[in-house]
Amino acid sequence: MKNILRSLVVAGLVMVGSGAGVQAQQAERVVKFEAPFAFEVENNQLPAGEYTVLVQGGWLQIQGKDGRGAAHALTMPVVSRGEKTVAKSHVVFHNYQGRYFLAEIWASGQEKGRELLETREEQQLAKRQEMVAVNVPLSSGGSK
Repeated sequence: MKNILRSLVVAGLVMVGSGAGVQAQQAERVVKFEAPFAFEVENNQLPAGEYTVLVQGGWLQIQGKDGRGAAHALTMPVVSRGEKTVAKSHVVFHNYQGRYFLAEIWASGQEKGRELLETREEQQLAKRQEMVAVNVPLSSGGSK
């Protein structure tokens, strides 16, 4: 099952890879945030810094402001816990003893956020270490 999902991800990346400008115009959501630490997305190591995230049709494309980091990932909808709509836009990272994984993206006024699928490596860490969720607010003007 995981191999099929990975194959779908690769096929989607090929289709999504062209026309980044068109993607930005058609994106369901565009958010910006400042990551104060290095983190991982789909087995890609991204440095601390400012990032723009485009969410479209379940796919997430993340790009560093200075071009130093980029990644694509498949996401799933996740419902807000306890709130009808999200009050403040933020991203959530899973922290395993200093190793951070981008986990969720939430935009204010939305009933649903986007949750990234855990990589195999994160699943292995979760079995051995306690996870701490870290919320990082979006930059001003950071949601569409």
